[in-house]
Amino acid sequence: MKPIPLNKQELNALITKMPFNHHLGLKVTRVWADGITLECAILDTFRNGLGTLHGGVTATLVDVAAGLATIGFSGGRAATTVELKTNYLRPAVHGKVHARSRIRKAGKTLTFVEVEIKDDHGHLVATGTATYMTLEGGFPGVKG
Repeated sequence: MKPIPLNKQELNALITKMPFNHHLGLKVTRVWADGITLECAILDTFRNGLGTLHGGVTATLVDVAAGLATIGFSGGRAATTVELKTNYLRPAVHGKVHARSRIRKAGKTLTFVEVEIKDDHGHLVATGTATYMTLEGGFPGVKG
């Protein structure tokens, strides 16, 4: 039987169970047929020495957008990153960044996801890909 995908409210509740992601203030703003959109405010504490969004935060957005899409579309099954690549294209300075993930291939165990990160003006800040492995079982308190 095909799993029932998690909705936006369930995915945001899952973020609160992941301390690092919760600390970053990440929020799912939309669930699509093929992925999700996640947003993150650019806070002063997230800046690098040049005053732009730190690359580690950007890579985290790729990872989380891909991971939550994988977990969500598997109905809440646990998953882990097996590969992650981030391409930095433009600095982000103000406002929020928005990570749009698209599941390109979901197999029995591995899921391949592409992510685009844009600023509030729609400028492409970064792209990335991730491969996730779906694990047996789910997260406590999450259907799946």
